[in-house]
Amino acid sequence: MTGLPLEGVKVLEAGRFAAAPACGTVLADWGADVIKIEPPSGDPARGPGSAKREGAGSDEREINPRFDLHNRNRRSIAVDLATPEGREIGHELLGWADVFVSNMRPAALTHLGLDWDTAHATNPGLVYAQLNGYGVESFARNEPSYDHGAFWSFSGAADSYRGADGTPPQPAGGLGDRTAGTALAGAIAAALFQRQRTGEGRRVSTSLLATAFWMMGSDVADSLGVGHVVRAPLRTGNKYPTLNSYRTLDDRWFWLQLMVPERHWNALVGALDAPWLDEDPRFSGGNHTKLAKVAPELIAALDEIFATRTWEEWEARFREHGVWYAPVQSVEEAVASEQGLASGAFADIDDEYGARRVLNTPCTFHGTPLAHPHPSPTVGEHSASVLAELGFKDGDIAALTDRGIIGPR
Repeated sequence: MTGLPLEGVKVLEAGRFAAAPACGTVLADWGADVIKIEPPSGDPARGPGSAKREGAGSDEREINPRFDLHNRNRRSIAVDLATPEGREIGHELLGWADVFVSNMRPAALTHLGLDWDTAHATNPGLVYAQLNGYGVESFARNEPSYDHGAFWSFSGAADSYRGADGTPPQPAGGLGDRTAGTALAGAIAAALFQRQRTGEGRRVSTSLLATAFWMMGSDVADSLGVGHVVRAPLRTGNKYPTLNSYRTLDDRWFWLQLMVPERHWNALVGALDAPWLDEDPRFSGGNHTKLAKVAPELIAALDEIFATRTWEEWEARFREHGVWYAPVQSVEEAVASEQGLASGAFADIDDEYGARRVLNTPCTFHGTPLAHPHPSPTVGEHSASVLAELGFKDGDIAALTDRGIIGPR
């Protein structure tokens, strides 16, 4: 059994809220030693989202599951980078690191002495990874934005999913942050591979906006290619009636997944116990071009059929006949499902906060489990030990702590 691919790789993360920390979690799960550098007051994301665990005793500390998701498996050093001594510590950390990751705006990084030019001069082998709202070389590189903005709102995603009353929907928290952070982790891995061959570090980046465009690639390709988006129709007007959602007798929704209806037509007809469908010249054979022309009629027929049995009955028939499908589930149902539990998406831990299940990052290195998750560090929990590794003496560390240059405070 081999180890994780990034074992021995040292990562310095200057991240706030979710995007760069999400990247740091991916790298940590892949074996990297990640140090989070934050101000003595802490990452502002430490505040929102804390809650008592269900069944927790009154003496158990509140937890912040979303912060833990984005900040587990790393060490924390709290440094006031606005001071000359703090900047010197920052430069020492840049020299220590193999990778630097940040979602701070370029102007802020320059102000703190963590910009690319300074970092590359300090450590030519450093892989320097940035993530921001609109692109680190864009004229808008210093425009502030969270994923609700550049990823969800500006990109067109929110507009694409407006409700019937025109109200843009709220996105899931951190949707763009985690997606962009995972993409950046891939770029970092590629740059590390190149450095192994050349000895040179390089700068890599992505943005929330570019990630959103990639996630919405079908719509964006339409817009670029023909000048407008080919909108998905309402369910009853879907030109792919065998790739559509339907409701059962007990009010459960599911999705048929028959992308190539000709291939699955006989199985579907058998599961429905509706031979008359194939006898009807409008539908016979399940040819996709033919079905597209009569899609409303077939959808109406399928609606009537699916309304005659419960979901449990339909699922049994689908399995018996080999019909591809997926139930429409809540997050709670998906997490508790057999498929969810078997997917490798979760890990069980038992530490000072009790036994619980947490989310893994989404890639598997077969033969080696991902780094075992442990809770996010407290602010500056490892400040003294990290500085000791850099060669600082105990007296110097104590003096920096007393002056508030390093935390916690």
